[in-house]
Amino acid sequence: MSAARVDGVRFAGVHCGIKGGRGLDLGLIVADRPASCAGVFTTNRVVAAPVVQSRAKVPGRARAIVVNSGNANACTGAQGDADAARMAALAAEALGCSPDEVLVASTGVIGAHLPMPHLERGIPEAVAALDADGLDTFARALMTTDTRPKVRAAQGPWAIAGAAKGAGMIHPNMATMLGFVVTDAPVAPADLDRVWRAVCDRTFNAISVDGDTSTNDMALILATGEGAPLAGDDLAAFASLLEPVARELALDIVRDAEGGTKTVEVTVRGAADDADARAAAHAIATSPLVKTALHGEDPNWGRVIAAAGRSGATFEPTAVRLWIGDALIYDQGAWQGVEAEQAARATMATPEYALALDLGAGAAQRTIYTCDFGPDYVRINADYRS
Repeated sequence: MSAARVDGVRFAGVHCGIKGGRGLDLGLIVADRPASCAGVFTTNRVVAAPVVQSRAKVPGRARAIVVNSGNANACTGAQGDADAARMAALAAEALGCSPDEVLVASTGVIGAHLPMPHLERGIPEAVAALDADGLDTFARALMTTDTRPKVRAAQGPWAIAGAAKGAGMIHPNMATMLGFVVTDAPVAPADLDRVWRAVCDRTFNAISVDGDTSTNDMALILATGEGAPLAGDDLAAFASLLEPVARELALDIVRDAEGGTKTVEVTVRGAADDADARAAAHAIATSPLVKTALHGEDPNWGRVIAAAGRSGATFEPTAVRLWIGDALIYDQGAWQGVEAEQAARATMATPEYALALDLGAGAAQRTIYTCDFGPDYVRINADYRS
């Protein structure tokens, strides 16, 4: 069995012409039987038609997820709503299920209507191409500015596999990311919803590339298992197996960040409460000055302290401690000298490392995964629509 295979689930990725050329631009996940489903969606007030449609169907039961890339179907009015519904209807017709059992997702340029003739041809082709070992092909069909597909899997008492896309417009509370996870665990929809929200809070909602939150973001999960639903310790064990899969998919997005060369784990601990920990971590992870220092491998601790200071978190500056890797570079109001800075600089020359700030104000903690800002980020986004 492929490590990325889940019994009873098949995947496809095909070219239907949305992006032009020959690139894959239509993906499909199909469960052989109705599966429990749950989802987490963008908090942007401007939401794409597929978000509206899929958000209304979870938690619940679903048979399929159909996804297109190259066109966001966002800010497209009543026509966009009709097109998203048509995507679900086309998949349902080809699969012999109800449109209510089909979730839809889109990613790409905002504002253009979907070229429905391409989808009317492509969705039946995707159904014909379904393959139990097709997750990698499905992942390739999601890509826009991504440089590589993002696939992760785990095997334990249950099989779990997933794919994601994203490289820019990434920020907690969803971003221009799509995440899809499937499992053969038997989980009731309400329990799956609760577990998935908690997992996403620490994974897909704990990454930031550029502080921008998009219109199309969603992370969906299907659980196909039959029999008595997991409960108690078994449900907790499932959550423990699920979370590392989601975390690695989320980290793969940061590792593939537009223009990024560093992946940095930003942890704020010692906060007075969870809200303060989140605020300070988000401020550091999204600060352009911090992120450019990360790119330049410059241990400019003042930028980190200043970002925390403007976050709204409550703390005394003389209680703060900052580490870059293992190097304590700032301790209770004082820079720790050239030797500490040299050790921090050596850490910053590596592709992945941790930055930790202790506010000395309590016991709350929050971790956000971020990246540096490099010149390629501007180049990619200056002419994205071309």
